[in-house]
Amino acid sequence: MTYLSLGEAAKAAGVAKGTISKALKSGKLSYAGKTPAGYQIDPAELFRAFPRKQPETVDIKRLETPKETAETAVLRAQLEAAERRATTAEADRDAWREQAQRLALTDQRATPQSSPRPGFWSRLFGRQGDSPSGK
Repeated sequence: MTYLSLGEAAKAAGVAKGTISKALKSGKLSYAGKTPAGYQIDPAELFRAFPRKQPETVDIKRLETPKETAETAVLRAQLEAAERRATTAEADRDAWREQAQRLALTDQRATPQSSPRPGFWSRLFGRQGDSPSGK
């Protein structure tokens, strides 16, 4: 007869090894023997304590996505309107940028070049140089 180890039994029952170990210690699940390699669990006893879960068969009916619905038509119209707004906003931005650059260039030319202001010491003592020594 073929016996299962603790890990094999846990995998076959679909539970954790700790769950199988607790069931063995509490007496809910009996074992055929205990060797240095581990427990020897009879598969019939395992599935008595932990019934097999039958895989659920699901009949999946695949539906095709309709190519065009009323919702997609509305979404397409909203997308086109948003794209038109974005294009208009980009054109406005470029126009404002050009105008700002033109104004910045004309403002730089319009500022008069003033002569340098005399230093503190020359204003204080009426001398030509900025230093107290007059140099």
